[in-house]
Amino acid sequence: MANETLTLHQRVPNITEKQAVGAILKKITRSSPEFQRFIRNTNPDIVFKNEEHTGADMMMTGKLSEKLDELADLVKTELPGFKLRVTEAWDENMEHSATSTHYEGRAADMTTDPISPGKLGRLAGLAVEAGFEWVFFENDKHVHASMSR
Repeated sequence: MANETLTLHQRVPNITEKQAVGAILKKITRSSPEFQRFIRNTNPDIVFKNEEHTGADMMMTGKLSEKLDELADLVKTELPGFKLRVTEAWDENMEHSATSTHYEGRAADMTTDPISPGKLGRLAGLAVEAGFEWVFFENDKHVHASMSR
């Protein structure tokens, strides 16, 4: 849906994340064989929060990286003066719920840079447009989007 703006707590599609992209199989660590298949996204049109100072927020599956790149292009085109900001992708510090897709590098928490809470609904709509398999306007701080394996 072009030009869609999601409302707070809206999910697209309107099912659970597990139903949309599948449950996690395991929590991937730097020593897991699966970690070697991760992509390090270095797109200059994406601002990575990197509060861990480990580059973890830049590590993800190829599918997630591809969709973030597409979303960054949409943000650049539709929201001049703003960039896509990823606050969390792969989570190596176990900061999410036990079943989070962040542990498999299949999810991203996002906002805009500069931060503009009023733009989050449109950012969520752009994430749907970019082809994320599940988008959730989770709260007034960020949008969560994820991909299947």
